[in-house]
Amino acid sequence: MNISGFPLLVKLTNLPAGSPSAGTDQEEVSIQENVVSSVIWQRWIACYMLQDWDLLNAQFAYVETECIRIQEVCRRLEGTTIDARSLEGTLTDTFNHVLLEDVEYSIQRYMEAWKCDRSMVEFWIAWVISELFPVRPLIGKH
Repeated sequence: MNISGFPLLVKLTNLPAGSPSAGTDQEEVSIQENVVSSVIWQRWIACYMLQDWDLLNAQFAYVETECIRIQEVCRRLEGTTIDARSLEGTLTDTFNHVLLEDVEYSIQRYMEAWKCDRSMVEFWIAWVISELFPVRPLIGKH
């Protein structure tokens, strides 16, 4: 099995009858991102933009580093056994954790460089997100 050309070396169980055998090199699977992925992506973009206020550069950097995240997903799942019905969810969850670790790495770098605590970095991430993405006001707040 492959994800974007990277080998995914897992053993699938509970395959539907008549499906090709698991682990064939020809089978291509993809990571289906979800709403959690979108929220983490916004945080990733915001972290990037704290150093370079250019949304196109941020989006390009995200796409350029996507293969690193996919490789890490494959590495983390290598040798595991996954129920075929939960493969999509497992891929998505693993991807989200890898992406969240990228965000955490950026936060730690900013805390060190700015000599501040996490709340200050989180404040600036929230500010960037509020500038870039539609945010609904809290119910009952004006």
